[in-house]
Amino acid sequence: MARTRAADYDDKRDAIHRAAARILSKADGKASMNQIADACGISKALLYHYFRNRDELIFDIIHTHLSEIDHTLHEEADGLKGRERLHKLSDALLTLYEDADDLHRLQLGALGALPDEDVQRIREVERAILGHFRSAVREIAPDLERPRMVAVTMGLMGMLNWAFTWFRSDGPLTRTEFARMATDMALSEIEKG
Repeated sequence: MARTRAADYDDKRDAIHRAAARILSKADGKASMNQIADACGISKALLYHYFRNRDELIFDIIHTHLSEIDHTLHEEADGLKGRERLHKLSDALLTLYEDADDLHRLQLGALGALPDEDVQRIREVERAILGHFRSAVREIAPDLERPRMVAVTMGLMGMLNWAFTWFRSDGPLTRTEFARMATDMALSEIEKG
């Protein structure tokens, strides 16, 4: 007989994700399960109830985060076209990145240590996220040469994805303002096309 899940299973898993991402991102994914359990304020046995090992935990943190981004971008931009769609995608992405710095650092630092099949599954979701932006750029400029389209799309993604290294919520720009600025830079490059 299959074990039933507690009603708060997902909430507890999300709390583990946040606390574990914090400690794992500082250790490039190399913290022990004991250290992770301590950081989460739970027993090692409870941590093992959720995850068989550290790699499974890291994969679940990154894959869940990226899958939520992919789903939200799809929902947010549904029905929008052209420039409005690209602006909405950029704004939604930066909104989703709020308080996610540890998740970014974990993704950058620990992804390469995961088993190849896990890395491939994460790469698929990364490509899906990129696909939202690529299709919006293609819709705006269908005749833009492929190398230029790739450069514009990747340039925009770079500005958005790396904002976590310098962006401060108490700084002179809001996330929405920076998303608009970055998108407008990409759009101005498209117009040169």
